[in-house]
Amino acid sequence: MTAAQRGGIAASAVLAAVGVAALLGGLGYGVTVEGGEIGPGFLPAMAGGLVAVFAVLDLVGRLRRRSDRPTQAELILDTASRPEDGVVLGDPLDPGAPSTSTQSIHSPLLADDDADGVDILGRTQRQRNRMLAVVLGLVVATLVMVQVVGFLLAFVLLLFVVAVFVERRRVLPSALVALAAGAVTYAVFVALLSVPLPQGLLGLI
Repeated sequence: MTAAQRGGIAASAVLAAVGVAALLGGLGYGVTVEGGEIGPGFLPAMAGGLVAVFAVLDLVGRLRRRSDRPTQAELILDTASRPEDGVVLGDPLDPGAPSTSTQSIHSPLLADDDADGVDILGRTQRQRNRMLAVVLGLVVATLVMVQVVGFLLAFVLLLFVVAVFVERRRVLPSALVALAAGAVTYAVFVALLSVPLPQGLLGLI
């Protein structure tokens, strides 16, 4: 297992732990209030639960891909036993005769190497793992900030920082998108659904 693969597994595990922490924190705020209405903990509990579920699914997928990988000996034996794949073995009467092949041998190992290559944005697996680790750190910092400045401001700041410092977007469009997302969140949950968002110690919004 390469360092990049280990990093991906560790990042998925940490993301699952962060999701569970957010879920428990939301339950602590209260998912419902008197009268059966949605409480301030509904949004963080729902978001944390979804993050935890998808992170666990990603972790299981990574571990399954690793466990399903055949050994090199199995690949050689499988290739030698299937001449219909386009592999022509050497003369059985002359073991020293070179073998020829009209088709490249497809190996799951090579497929994994391709999977560890660059993505459509030119980022390697190591760079993607590093970006995921940075985002995880930002999520943890956001959870701490929620206790101080409230959910809405912490959410807007998270979107802005991810866009500017992680995705390398321009400052003004990133700020506009973050503010728009915060406005939509406020309109849907506070104005439309009457869901009180956590305000933190400062009680600003």
